[in-house]
Amino acid sequence: MPSEASARIVIDRLLREVGWDIENPAQVSTEQASADGRADYLLKNQRTQPLCIVEAKRFSVDPYSAKGQAKAYAVELGAPFVILSNGREHYFWDYDSGDARPIVGLPTPADLERRANLRQHRLGDFQTSLKAVPIPRRFRSQGDDCETRPYQIKCLETADEALIAGRRRMLFEMATGTGKTMTIALLIKRWFQAGIISRVLFLADRIELARQAEEDFKDYLRDYPVTLLYGGKRSLEGQVVVGTLDTIASQLGAGGFGHAYFDLVITDECHRSIYNTHRATLGHFDAIHIGLTATPNPGELRWVSHHERQLVRSTYMFFDCWDSAREEGRPTFGYTIQEGIADKFLADYRIYVAETRLTFDGVNWEDEDYGFADWGKLIESEDRLKLIIDEYFRVEEERDQSHPRKTIVFAVGQRQADILARLFNKLLPDAACLRIAQQTNRSPGEVRERFAQTITCYSNNNNPKPVIDAFKFDPLPIIAVSVDMLDTGYNHKEVENLVMLRPTSSALKYAQMRGRGSRLCPRIGKTSFLIYDFVNNHARFNDPGQQYHRPRPVGRRPDEPGDDDDDGGGDIVDPPPPPPPPPPREFTTIKEGELTDEFRRREMIIVGPEGLAIDRREYQDHFRERIAILQRTHPAVEKVLSGQPLSDEEWDDLRHTLNSPQFYFDETALRKAFDQPTGSLTDFIRAALGLIKLPTREERVERAFNAWLAEHSNADKPEQGRLLELLRNVVLSALTENRFLDLTPTLFTRPPFTFLGGRVRAESLFGREGLQTVLTELDAIVKAA
Repeated sequence: MPSEASARIVIDRLLREVGWDIENPAQVSTEQASADGRADYLLKNQRTQPLCIVEAKRFSVDPYSAKGQAKAYAVELGAPFVILSNGREHYFWDYDSGDARPIVGLPTPADLERRANLRQHRLGDFQTSLKAVPIPRRFRSQGDDCETRPYQIKCLETADEALIAGRRRMLFEMATGTGKTMTIALLIKRWFQAGIISRVLFLADRIELARQAEEDFKDYLRDYPVTLLYGGKRSLEGQVVVGTLDTIASQLGAGGFGHAYFDLVITDECHRSIYNTHRATLGHFDAIHIGLTATPNPGELRWVSHHERQLVRSTYMFFDCWDSAREEGRPTFGYTIQEGIADKFLADYRIYVAETRLTFDGVNWEDEDYGFADWGKLIESEDRLKLIIDEYFRVEEERDQSHPRKTIVFAVGQRQADILARLFNKLLPDAACLRIAQQTNRSPGEVRERFAQTITCYSNNNNPKPVIDAFKFDPLPIIAVSVDMLDTGYNHKEVENLVMLRPTSSALKYAQMRGRGSRLCPRIGKTSFLIYDFVNNHARFNDPGQQYHRPRPVGRRPDEPGDDDDDGGGDIVDPPPPPPPPPPREFTTIKEGELTDEFRRREMIIVGPEGLAIDRREYQDHFRERIAILQRTHPAVEKVLSGQPLSDEEWDDLRHTLNSPQFYFDETALRKAFDQPTGSLTDFIRAALGLIKLPTREERVERAFNAWLAEHSNADKPEQGRLLELLRNVVLSALTENRFLDLTPTLFTRPPFTFLGGRVRAESLFGREGLQTVLTELDAIVKAA
């Protein structure tokens, strides 16, 4: 059986590899005598003062069991640290600050001495040191005077408590837009000042994220040198090192970063880092580990992928946040998108759902079958995309036009993205083009050319950064069509629209895409954003508040696994060998006019005060059900049914009863759900009771238009009346068919107005300014209805 001497041979080698001269008694003493016996090794600093006891055990002994013996040596000899090792397993112990912790390698002389100096210059233990440095209530960032938000203060307090309690791994789960990087910058500066840490590593999996962090740190942590490492760049400079995972992984060990080089390691978007070689990179460092993520807790979005569930579970486990009894992750600190919306720190959102027949039913084209997952990947129909883009413009033109809304379109691939950008530019309504040109101080031709632009890794000769910066800092483009470039880690507060054309089976990916719109922007008055979901992603992940219904199978989505929840239950057998892959299929573009498409569903999903998304039809059904119940139990509803008036107190009590936390049955939400912008609570209750029928939008427009027509009719000019009646019929027809109608003078250059003389005749009857006034007033009527 191998003896302790065999283990010490290995320990000798490990000490030499990290720079200890074990033959130099001024640096390493062996069999160091103490009152309680002899310490196997005593490591010393440059002044030959005790630094660390190394207690060796044979291979078969768990070195953790030697804690008591080793601590007695350390206290007697005045060494602040203890290393427990059997040559294969190692533990490092700062016995005044917590328990012994496993490490994968031994510290270098310089790193160990630096840690001892840090410990010596601290005011006391962690609690005393942190208490001496209050959490800042205000701070300067990017030239602005900022107030520390309550949840940021809570996060910093929670981190302090965890550290004082001896916890070395923490997970901060904060929704996109809540300022994770700024929160961690506040923590870093304060822990520097308290003497808790002296070197920090911030890890990102993409250079774009690393650069953003570097900019934030150089601004707020200006007193602490910041170094950015990427693309294999090597440097041991900087108190704060920001680097990509791959670059840092290439610089571990001799001549690079030792196991104890950093005191704090922060991993951004850590759910993408806890696997394969990247997990080993994190495990290399004996440091306080903090993971940052915006991933949803399993209760916030429905998981679809078994692999993704395992990935998130592994993330929680690495940061010691997995509750095995409850089978759930419990982050050290969490702040969800719902909390951010409720606290007014994040923009709330609505979801506009529109499904086209081709998207979900697929198509047989030239004897080839194409399904849901093939759009944008193997095939694309210009008619399908035109229908979607026309619908986008229809909805947009009905909204406030005080400024153009920056929009990100999530596309499947490069070919689809190119077609989308071309069609967005082509189909931009003339009136919108002229309006945007005026608002952005650009020529209409430039707006038409640059309204939408593709942003992929191939953009600008494989250098997309200038194009990304133009979208963020310049008026144009308004729309960025992105393929895996803007869906994660991209911060632009002015983004007000997200267009989902890329299906995903990843709840993490969906949460990241949704998060691109969640930041508030006071400069443009942004308090909400709109998601255009043309691939039904929101329902797949049960976006909060919507009752989950398993989607009808319409073709497998990209990267979608099979039935992940099937545990099998039978004998495990080797799967048959996979069939040979089919030859690659060329991308097929079906030109405009060759394959028509149509909508099979269009709905707006309402987001209530708590950030809950509720299907419009479900909301209507639940309201009717609620009124039916209250009809039998609530005196005020009984009075409404019988036509009796209600007192103010009775109305207040009824409003309170209806405005429950589950559905928020108030006038504002009911008006949106029932598409009745002027409806009152009485109207909705009476309609639910069957006493009245709510008017359709067409009926409201016709009623308002007839009243306007009666007011503006001129008996001396019957031709004006005929033209206005024709205009009314055209508008009502467009509303009935759910078509967008551009109420500008160009409308009169098309049939049926051309049969009555067109725009020239209309302007001769009303005058140029008079015709514009008519159209402006009519447009106001349509929007108000």
